[in-house]
Amino acid sequence: MTKKLLFNGNIITMDPGRPEAENLLIEDGIIRKVGLTTAEVNQLKDSESVEPVDLEGMTCIPGFHDSHMHMVEYGYNKKYCVDLSGAKSIEEVVQMMKTFILERGLPAGSWVMGMRWNQENFKEKRLLTREDLDRVSDSHYIFTKRVCIHIAAANSKLLDLCGVNENTFLEDENIGRGADGRPDGLIYEDAISGVILQKKPPLTVEEIERIIADTAGEIKSKGFTSIQSDDMKAFSDFQSKENILRAYDNLRNRGQLPIRVFEQIQVSSMAEFLQIREFLKEIEEDEMFSHSRLKLILDGSLGASTAAMKNPYKGSKDNYGILNFSDEEIKQLVEFAYEKDLQVLCHCIGDRAIEQAIRVIGGSQEKYGGDRRPRLVHCQICSKEQVEQMASFQLMADIQPAFVPTDYKVVFDKIEAEERFALYPWKTMLDKGIRISGSSDAPVESYDALYGIQTAMTRSGLDGKPEGGWLPAEKLSAMEALRLYTQAPAISVFMEDKLGKIKEGFKADLTMLDQNPLETPAEKIYQISAVNTFCNGRGE
Repeated sequence: MTKKLLFNGNIITMDPGRPEAENLLIEDGIIRKVGLTTAEVNQLKDSESVEPVDLEGMTCIPGFHDSHMHMVEYGYNKKYCVDLSGAKSIEEVVQMMKTFILERGLPAGSWVMGMRWNQENFKEKRLLTREDLDRVSDSHYIFTKRVCIHIAAANSKLLDLCGVNENTFLEDENIGRGADGRPDGLIYEDAISGVILQKKPPLTVEEIERIIADTAGEIKSKGFTSIQSDDMKAFSDFQSKENILRAYDNLRNRGQLPIRVFEQIQVSSMAEFLQIREFLKEIEEDEMFSHSRLKLILDGSLGASTAAMKNPYKGSKDNYGILNFSDEEIKQLVEFAYEKDLQVLCHCIGDRAIEQAIRVIGGSQEKYGGDRRPRLVHCQICSKEQVEQMASFQLMADIQPAFVPTDYKVVFDKIEAEERFALYPWKTMLDKGIRISGSSDAPVESYDALYGIQTAMTRSGLDGKPEGGWLPAEKLSAMEALRLYTQAPAISVFMEDKLGKIKEGFKADLTMLDQNPLETPAEKIYQISAVNTFCNGRGE
């Protein structure tokens, strides 16, 4: 006999029809009743088939949901890579990677991966180069990704393996070169996967299964019951993409996937998309794992000065960032997706990329109609006019509140502040009727939803800076911020009738917190802890 769960205590439902409740009943992974009468509770307590769950001062909310992250890459980085986020100089990067090689006894010919470095934190205030990484080793393949994952650096041995020299890839603007024309070790955007990472030996399905299972379990322990993950560029070769999808499929089929995963299929071309779709015919979709989404990276990142801007970056006359697709290429992919009833997501950070997305997707919206829910991921540097256009074409936005404490320090160093801009305009978007959902872009930032909620409300870091919050008019209320990580992501994947609320007939995806986020001071929300998480009625 299946045990019923009877929750008693403080419950925030996110359901406007019943915002709060004192109890709820779960059976077979479904919320059967919210707000039972005293007589019903007493009757259930006497039944052997009912297990009472006393919240004992805790608060129950719908399970957290991150609308955009890179779970496989996060898990791989944690298991196999050097975390360079704390490096304060290039010398520290070199020493950290040397220590990693020695401590792990990595033999010559091994790949050594470093992640999350940020030149803004270096005393030298410059990007890494091949000469820097040659100091780590000339017998290992040294590869490091900047925190934004849109720019990387490789040592000479790795460049040689990939055939990158003064005579090759001359027309590829994503291969960095010095004044003498020699490759300087910097690799940008598509060349990271297309030129460098394609040479890396793939992990097996079993190795990827372990990464996913361990990482998903960790994420669940932080209160998440669902994530949307972009994993197809974690590794570059097609075999790895197939292995990732096979690993998800195997775990789901064995009942070992502890949270729901909505995969975002990122591609760089129609040919790649068709190749992946051929394999996806073998991967069924259900409420634990699905993949009916197309993801396109239209531009780069602000930190790497590759986000596509309509005006050049400060200090440059000709650096407008990078657009990765022509309008025609995007149109072909978007219209193919619409014909196959697939959702479309576009990474857009700069105003030129946002303009391109609105131009192309807006045209497809008019042509095809229907409730397509196209989404722009990031939307950091918009014009006020573009926000209006997004609303008119019913474009959704996936925002990353945790970006503000990092980015506010560099935004005005990168671009000219103009009245036309709407910068990280969360409140403006909501006021215009744009549906926004919260995410982390992990491993770029922490996936902690409570930190995301806090930064959405304060627009400042844990140090309280900038005082009063950066552009405070864009702050969100506690309820608006909580909705970013519960109800809103469910809408973004057409699951608003099953997820994101504590409501009768909905999935029993619940998170128990040791404090009420709606009653905790904004600057202390990150101190709240997830005590237990139930996905489909199953706790940790």
